[in-house]
Amino acid sequence: MSMMETLMGMSKEVNRRIETDPKVREVANQKDRVMVIEFSDERTYTLEVKGGRMLEPREGEAGSPTIKVITDTQTFEKVLNKKMNPLMAYAMKKIKAIGPLDEVMVLKDFL
Repeated sequence: MSMMETLMGMSKEVNRRIETDPKVREVANQKDRVMVIEFSDERTYTLEVKGGRMLEPREGEAGSPTIKVITDTQTFEKVLNKKMNPLMAYAMKKIKAIGPLDEVMVLKDFL
């Protein structure tokens, strides 16, 4: 499966959680967010939460993201598959996040 397909699946899952989980819905509705994920072993992608929904991912980097995440595909997939806690991956420096600390904490609600 390509990383774009993985991100598309993640986007659908986030939107399902927005619909069914009041906590995730509240976070999504707080404000629009742009997240850039730079994979050290792949491409860079932009994910956007706008109007309380996650839009389809797109390849490339947004000009001024809310947060930028730098990781590798293996770590990202482990986090998505719940084989690695995102905060643990961050603490182990397998994920680097550039942006406000409160936005780093919001990431865990979406992953």
